[in-house]
Formats: sequence, C-alpha cells, structure tokens
Amino acid sequence: MLSADAIRALVLQRQRVYHSWPGDVSGLIQHLGALQLDAIQVITRAHHHQLYTRLPRYREAQLAAAERSRHIFEYWSHAAAYLPTAHYRFARVRMDRIREGQKHWFEKNAKLCRHVLDRIRAEGPLKASDFVRARGGWWAWSDEKKALEQLFHEGELMVSHRDGFQKVFDLPERLLPADTVTAAASEAEYGRYLVRSYLRAQGVGRAEEMAYLRRGDKGLVKSAVAAMLGSGELAPLGDELILAEDAGVVPQPPPRKVRLLSPFDPLLIQRKRLKRLFDFEYQLECYVPAAKRRYGYFCLPVLYRDGFAGVVDLKADREEGVLRIQGLHWRQPPKAGLLAGFNRALGDFARFHGLTAEAR
Repeated sequence: MLSADAIRALVLQRQRVYHSWPGDVSGLIQHLGALQLDAIQVITRAHHHQLYTRLPRYREAQLAAAERSRHIFEYWSHAAAYLPTAHYRFARVRMDRIREGQKHWFEKNAKLCRHVLDRIRAEGPLKASDFVRARGGWWAWSDEKKALEQLFHEGELMVSHRDGFQKVFDLPERLLPADTVTAAASEAEYGRYLVRSYLRAQGVGRAEEMAYLRRGDKGLVKSAVAAMLGSGELAPLGDELILAEDAGVVPQPPPRKVRLLSPFDPLLIQRKRLKRLFDFEYQLECYVPAAKRRYGYFCLPVLYRDGFAGVVDLKADREEGVLRIQGLHWRQPPKAGLLAGFNRALGDFARFHGLTAEAR
C-alpha cells in the first residue's frame, strides 16, 4: 500500500512535471494522452506552457513541426486538444457518434455542411474567414463556421494547422499518414484505452476521473475497470486504481524545485482530484467577475516539491519586455528554499517567453 506521500510522488513522476520527458513533443503527447489547447494568451497559449514544463529545451516551433509531420492531430479529448495520430482510431469513436446524431453544440445544417465540404474538396484547405458570410468572433459564429465545426467533430474534416489561432480545415485523406488505422476502435477497446491511458499519465485515479467530461463514456469506463480488475491488469489502491505494473513502484521523492503550472495543466484540470491528493483548492479567476476575484485574473499555481505553495498572477508586458507580477499569494509564509526556487522558476519562465522577470 502506497502512502499519501508516495502517491503524490508517483503522480508527479508520471506527469513528468519534474522528471523531464526524454523524447520529443509527439512522444510526450502520446504519453500524456492529450495536450489541451486554450485561446487565452495572458502569457502564452496553454499548450505551449504545458510542454515547456515537461521539455526543458522546448520551443514553440517544435509543436508546429510535430503537427506538420502528422505525428499529432487536433481533435477533442475532454476539451480541444492535440492527440497522437497513432491513437486516431480511438478518436474515431466520438466522430462516429456525432456523425450518427449525437449533438455537440448545435443542430446540424446538412445542406450547408455539403456546401463547405464541396468547396474544401475542390479548393483545398480553407478557414471560416474564407467563406463570404463567415464573420464574427468566438462567441458569434457564422453558419459556415458552425458547419465547418460540425464536419470537424464528425471526422469529415481535419485541422491542417492554425493560422494565428484560426483553424485551417482540410480532408482527412490529404492529411493522415497512409498507415493510419482509420476504423473506429470497438466500445470495449475504447473503454480500456481510456482507463489505461489515464493511469499511464496520472499514476492513480478513479473511474469517474477517467471519464471526465466525456459524454456517454462512464459506462464504458466502469465496464473496462471491472474487466481489468478481473484480469489483474489493474490493482485497487484504497479508493484509487493503479496499473498492475505500477503497484510495486517506489517513486522518486520530488526534488526541492518550483514549477509554475498552467491553469490547464493535466495535473490540475480536475479540481476535486487536486483537492483530494494535494489538499489544494484552485480556481481560474479569469472566468470570475473582477469584483469577486480573490487572487487575480490569471493566477498560476506554484508547485514546490510535492505540494502547492501558493499562486502567482502573471502577465506578459510585450511592449516593455517584462513578465509582470500582478499578485503573489502564499499559503504559508515562504522559507528561503521556496523563495529561491520561486525566483529561479520565474526567471526561467520569463526567459522562455523572451522577457525579463519583474524585480521583486
């Protein structure tokens, strides 16, 4: 039986927060299962921040190169994400469900879907703004943009790349490598994949966490867990589950280092789990009215060793070339080791963005 300290150490080890990934971007995304995207750019996009945390020499061009090589593709996990192309057949399960009528965000306009698909088939890659009536921002989608998104979620279109942050759509047959398995996994295979990929990346977890924000997958995960416990592929760990091959692992103690994590980091994204394992309550307050914010618009959790020491509200001032500290909130008065680690982490984080850390 692993202690609570050992469980936290295992989670951090599997998440590669301190133990840097030894391979490339596409290999890391395959290990994590997915790399969540987000449009907010107070400092940098969430996907770049997550990769920076785990790849010490990461540069943004590496993600674009992995997409161009088609080792990864953009689709949907629990949210918009980059996924490993080697796992395309598992994404195909959701695509087929939506093609068969499962609603995503809005009702399908079949006539308009045929129109935009015909244009892309004839003209090549297009984005929403290439259509005459495609106007409006994120919250004011045109009918054409809705059609493009519908076809994307059905798997009839794929994202070739992004122009700025606009998706450029093309046909899957023009983008997928020839050896890609495009037939959907069975429901049983998919359930087992969700369990195994989650535990590979997170170390331990519960069935409901493996189906987090995945519509219609709770039953699949529950059945997969029962089958995998029966076969010995999974082992119970108190109220948690663990892969059988990890049950005897003695994780390395986390180092005396600080990491400034993205609010969308996979270590943080399930807040109830974060509270249970790390006794840390966190809320991203950019979605909270300004008058009700406690700490700041875009606070990054400050991880130190195996716990969270506080949050820091940062903003990139590109005109002045400075990473500004809008607010810094410690859970307990920090000791010298934590402060030194924080300053090192802040300086490294600023340099990654071509900025200078604001003096404190």
